[in-house]
Amino acid sequence: MSTERSDFDYIIVGAGSSGSVLADRLSRDGKSSVLLLEAGGDNESELVRMPRAFMKMWGNPAYFWQFPVKAQKGRPENETWFYGRGLGGSSSTNGTWYLRGMPADYDGWCALGMREWSWAEVERCFSEMESYRYRNAHRSRGRNGPLQVTQLPFRSRVLGAALQAGKQMGLPVLDDINTPGTQGIGYTQATVDRRGRRASAYRAFLKRAMRRSNLTVVTGALAERILFDGLRTTGVTYRENGETRIALARREVILSAGVLQSPKLLQISGVGPADVLEKAGVRVIKDVPAVGRNLADHVMFSISFRMKNDWGVNREFHGWRLMKHVLKYYLTRKGLMAYTSPEITALLSMRAQPHWPDVQFGIGPFSMRSSAQIKADPGRGALEDQPGLTLNGYYLRPKTRGSVAIQSADIADSVLVDANWWGDPDDRKALVEMLRLMRAFAAQPALATYIVKEVVPGTYYETDDEIAEALQWLVSPGVHGTGTCRMGAPGEGVVDSRLRVHGLSGLRVVDCSAMPTPPSGNTNGPAMMLGYRAAELILMDRDMATVVDERDYAAV
Repeated sequence: MSTERSDFDYIIVGAGSSGSVLADRLSRDGKSSVLLLEAGGDNESELVRMPRAFMKMWGNPAYFWQFPVKAQKGRPENETWFYGRGLGGSSSTNGTWYLRGMPADYDGWCALGMREWSWAEVERCFSEMESYRYRNAHRSRGRNGPLQVTQLPFRSRVLGAALQAGKQMGLPVLDDINTPGTQGIGYTQATVDRRGRRASAYRAFLKRAMRRSNLTVVTGALAERILFDGLRTTGVTYRENGETRIALARREVILSAGVLQSPKLLQISGVGPADVLEKAGVRVIKDVPAVGRNLADHVMFSISFRMKNDWGVNREFHGWRLMKHVLKYYLTRKGLMAYTSPEITALLSMRAQPHWPDVQFGIGPFSMRSSAQIKADPGRGALEDQPGLTLNGYYLRPKTRGSVAIQSADIADSVLVDANWWGDPDDRKALVEMLRLMRAFAAQPALATYIVKEVVPGTYYETDDEIAEALQWLVSPGVHGTGTCRMGAPGEGVVDSRLRVHGLSGLRVVDCSAMPTPPSGNTNGPAMMLGYRAAELILMDRDMATVVDERDYAAV
């Protein structure tokens, strides 16, 4: 074993959606040296580039971290959560669904004291990041940014009927589903470029930045601990090719390892709830009770319906038809393999707040194998061989909070993830109401021509208690985790509004774990925005510190 040392201005741990953007922005002006550490690989794979191959990758440890979840009565055995690894993180492995969230999300953060995160600020960041070139795009959308966002191209009679069903329920049909401050229904947008390739944070931001001499990217590098001199952060230790290396930070260490890994690394390094650290045999550097707590996720479940006349696409992903679509993709970069998210997105409110939807539907002409016996997630499981229509539903305003805690001082040991399913009884009521709303959508006259019957969970589940019973096995994580290193005041949060860890110098957290509340929609777009906005704050602080240093020198 050997130990090597190197020095940088900034060290970023994790090259996911936030970390990739952050590395690009911090290294852009050439004034700072940046080290980016990523435990996974480079993700230069056709499975990553082809959007529909997401289903082939799902759960593969080459592309995903696997996190066992604490057993809970009524839940499937050996429950495991998956988050992306490698360059681009989850943006390289997810379903590419792109939503910004709503103004009320970010103005809510601002009202909590996070003034840097108002809608006015984050809307500007989204606009600067995006390249969304559609004639009827909302005026706030960006056209010339590095992140290509496209509208899913597939059209069919049943999708047109789904839009009409939304209209019959009172939803406006939106040309741009990312229109701020309104519920509505429209074609899904995705992080897929105009050539049909996945537009991950790696490909959009990091890949071009890696040509800069002041940015060093190391893959296969597992961060083991953050180093401190008293309460000042000095660097990190990490393992690469079986050897321990030390990287020192002249300015800051920034954790962008994700909602489960960032609190783990803090706790392993002695920053977190003192009782958790002492139980695990870790010396306490700083007692920060909120580290690992406040874990929120968008609870997700899917219901499926049998369709008439084979209006679905299920059969297209079996046998020779699947091979035909793969060949078409390689020849033209078009077709069914060039996208993966549900074709239609609906955002709506169960609480009569049309400006701030609390429910997200994805509607697609396919169906998955699932039942109470199989307990396979119909939103991510194997396709049926019969035509179907599936509604994926996400509850966007959960009250339940879980936690993540280390079990030992060894970075190789798994953390304990406690999902705390049904921790707040209001969530159970909301999910029952959401399932009824999904059934009401499918029952609209526009879809009556196409639908035969509900197959998952099935009409046996009718009363509130029966639906709640079905939800016990039907729900799964949205994989939209937030909050485990949340912004907030000392004692309530882990980081301040500039993402600096309370009570320590030179340490920040920049990923979804810092979000104080979940945004209204998929978290990948907001995660990239978080990295973009954080870089602005970090560079402002750097330049301010430089001015102060120069003034102090002049005074001497």
